[in-house]
Amino acid sequence: MMSRHALAAIAGLAALLALPSAGAGTFTISPLRVDFTRAAGTAVLTVRNEEAAPVVVQAEGLSWSQDSGEDAYQPTRDLLVSPPVFTLAPGGSQVVRVALRRAPDATRELSYRMVLQEVPQAASPDFTGLQVALRLSIPVFVAPLAPSAPELAWTATSDATGRTTLTARNQGAANARLHRFALKTTDARTTLFEQPGLVYVLSGASRQWTIDNKNASTQANAASAVGPGEYRLEGITDRGAFATGLTVALD
Repeated sequence: MMSRHALAAIAGLAALLALPSAGAGTFTISPLRVDFTRAAGTAVLTVRNEEAAPVVVQAEGLSWSQDSGEDAYQPTRDLLVSPPVFTLAPGGSQVVRVALRRAPDATRELSYRMVLQEVPQAASPDFTGLQVALRLSIPVFVAPLAPSAPELAWTATSDATGRTTLTARNQGAANARLHRFALKTTDARTTLFEQPGLVYVLSGASRQWTIDNKNASTQANAASAVGPGEYRLEGITDRGAFATGLTVALD
């Protein structure tokens, strides 16, 4: 099983991760997300080379799940990507077509990733840097036949070692896209923990965040320790802003 550490993560709304190095190219993709419906089982993407040198790109579709709060990817035949390998001329572009090869699920959204990977070329004899390939990853969702919507449920526990675990479970039939959220004191004046980046919680899955209270003062996103008690959770999803009370229970 391929973990999220084996593939590039999404960087904000661009869903783009550029790994800088002397040997890496630069290319972009549009649109940044694919949504299949019963009426539309194909999509067209445009990949553009932003460099003054040609770039060879390999494209593939992967199934996407979230096991134990972590992203997991597996090869799949559900998506047909054409062309699977292509060369981008300097400043040029390539149309990539993606087709769904299976029927939508009756009740639950299906989730995939389309990954575009630069194929490193042989370095010149005098090259002394580190060649790192660029990889882009965008989400692909297939809507179920029945109406669907996300439904997030939040829980939090704190154990004797000084670690607090915050869990978001998506009990709905469609993905939930969190733009950001913050755990605050009940009066909302002090932010104790913040997740500022874009995060998906897939249908029927969960994501977790751990706050190490022993190192709270050194954590970039934790203002102070979080333990058992009452708090306020605020955030923004695709469906709008939310605010709710949250009880951190002793585990």
